[in-house]
Amino acid sequence: MKIETILIVDDDEPIYSYLQKKIAKQGYTVYVANDGEKALKQVFAVIPDIILLDVKLPKINGIEICKRLKNDSRTKAIPIIMLSAKAQSDEIQEGLAAGADRYLCKPIGFPDILKEIKQFED
Repeated sequence: MKIETILIVDDDEPIYSYLQKKIAKQGYTVYVANDGEKALKQVFAVIPDIILLDVKLPKINGIEICKRLKNDSRTKAIPIIMLSAKAQSDEIQEGLAAGADRYLCKPIGFPDILKEIKQFED
């Protein structure tokens, strides 16, 4: 799969601005949503190739978003990388059980995020 579009879902403006700039510099088209409702609307508007999803979000949390996307035939194949400060093993297991393809604990460096993104490319 060729990854061209990436959706970043995070309510922390410094984090999503930083990621948006760094990822766009790699040649990807980047979309951002800063709450759960906007995230779901954005997913269905653009159908991104991959989603970077925070767990703790306003309106609808990342776990619920992940479950909804993985249970929808239109979006179930989109890889979801959860990025979260929630680093306890039960929290990580909850994210993976919700359908996340990867669960990365913040803080995490951009090179590691980029490496994870590239693992989904052919």
